[in-house]
Amino acid sequence: MREPEVAELRAFVAAATLGSIAEAARAMRISQPAMSKKLKALEAVAGADLFERSTRGVRLTPAGLQLFSAAKRLLHSADTVQELIRNPAPDTPVRIASSPTVAELRLPRVLMQLTREQQGVSAELISANSSLVRELVSDGRCDLGIVTVDPYRELDDGLGERLVWRDELVIVVPPDHPWAELDDVPLEEFAQTPVVQRDPWSNTSRLVTAMLERAGFERAQPITAIGSTANVITTALSTRTPALISLMAANGQPHLQFEIRRVEGLRFGLEFALVWAGSMLDMRPAVQSVAGHILDLPFARSKHHEQPAPGTR
Repeated sequence: MREPEVAELRAFVAAATLGSIAEAARAMRISQPAMSKKLKALEAVAGADLFERSTRGVRLTPAGLQLFSAAKRLLHSADTVQELIRNPAPDTPVRIASSPTVAELRLPRVLMQLTREQQGVSAELISANSSLVRELVSDGRCDLGIVTVDPYRELDDGLGERLVWRDELVIVVPPDHPWAELDDVPLEEFAQTPVVQRDPWSNTSRLVTAMLERAGFERAQPITAIGSTANVITTALSTRTPALISLMAANGQPHLQFEIRRVEGLRFGLEFALVWAGSMLDMRPAVQSVAGHILDLPFARSKHHEQPAPGTR
């Protein structure tokens, strides 16, 4: 059984709306026999009479009523496609919101590679903490997001999610700090020591607090929260204070002198995920290109993300 043709659906909707095959034929600028032929062909595909015919015109049958609303929706979509074919709209930049570390150190290089490979694709990058990134993507203000995964997060915002990178939170220690002489920082001493860090309401901060609480320790309040990765490290060095920062960020500052240490018995693993709203198949082509480029990275080719609980060493 073949599928109904768009022209047949147009004839059906016109006749149902005007209540007359003759009037519908005039509106569509075709002959009445041609109109009747289209309607009969559609009824053959549907396997039911769609109209009750009389000398006063036509009226929809129960089968016709069921088809009428669906046919109008399909014709609206067909009209939209035809309009885009006649007048292609210029593609707007893909809006990406990202957690600061990835926005500063990873995404610019990835997007530069994409624009070299696919001319005409452009992107706008917004830096925000992961909670705000999820909100921006969920309400449609951004097309895609890169977030740090919070394994203790209980709310489900309905976003699609796929892991793309792994990282780790480490302690940046000034060379003259006592912790620089240690292999690992004792757990209790770390929990009681105020450190320099980024956004205290970020997923990474909640991750550290939650893991210390699970180990039976209450975490000391940070000394200060700094906006950028480089400033976190320079503040730590100038004040001779340890800082909590991602390993990716620490490795991105090779010109600064500091030691990298970890907490004894714990590893603060970070996972970064691409998030999106709805189905990827419904995204405009430029967004699909950017998402596909990010997900084609080596780690992203693995199976879909299942959130593991962070463990101890």
